[in-house]
Amino acid sequence: MTFKRMLKINWLYSLYFNFHYLPLRQAIKLPVVLFKPNLVKCKGEVIIENENVRTGMIQLGEHLVSLYPKAGITWENHGGQVIFKSNCIIGSSSSISIGEKGICEIGNNFRATTGLKLTSHYRIRFAENVLIAWEVIIMDTSFHRLKDMEGNYKNKGYEAISIGKNNWITTRSMILSGTKTPDYCIVGAGSILNKDYSGFQTHIILAGNPVEIKAKDVWIDLEDYDIEEYS
Repeated sequence: MTFKRMLKINWLYSLYFNFHYLPLRQAIKLPVVLFKPNLVKCKGEVIIENENVRTGMIQLGEHLVSLYPKAGITWENHGGQVIFKSNCIIGSSSSISIGEKGICEIGNNFRATTGLKLTSHYRIRFAENVLIAWEVIIMDTSFHRLKDMEGNYKNKGYEAISIGKNNWITTRSMILSGTKTPDYCIVGAGSILNKDYSGFQTHIILAGNPVEIKAKDVWIDLEDYDIEEYS
């Protein structure tokens, strides 16, 4: 760990976060480090499902993109669960909001560079090797339910999201409730997803509104995007 990077970490809040959420055997290793945190609500659970817990394996709020402000991370958990499988980076200007019953599962080698807005009031699951570009919105609820003219509900207002492994979700995409993507999928910039696409073939580009397959038999090797670990 470089001295310059150490100076950027808010060690006081990182200590609080780790010892508030994690069992002692994990907390003492400080696996979660926070950069300019705004801790709005710290209820619920944070779980690290990994036996090899290391200092700084989960980095929240680091300033990675010079075009965006050093706004850190906003954390709001009203009672749900956030499950980390292993390495994770969520960059500056990002916000994580978890509802009372929300469950967000983040797979290994997850990276969101900047401006991520994620809210889970039901269930969001990311498989391993997911890369998220700038200003992506991910939400498993609309916060509202539609009624017909007789006053009967027409929808639940929420539905699970499942993002396949080795997905690249590019700039200003919106991933809405009910979205399911196949493995090795690239989501084109500015696209809006709100359906189950998991039956599509792998190694595709999905893009547009409405979304359609723009290219086949292409992929980006996200294992090349290894998250830098502290040593």
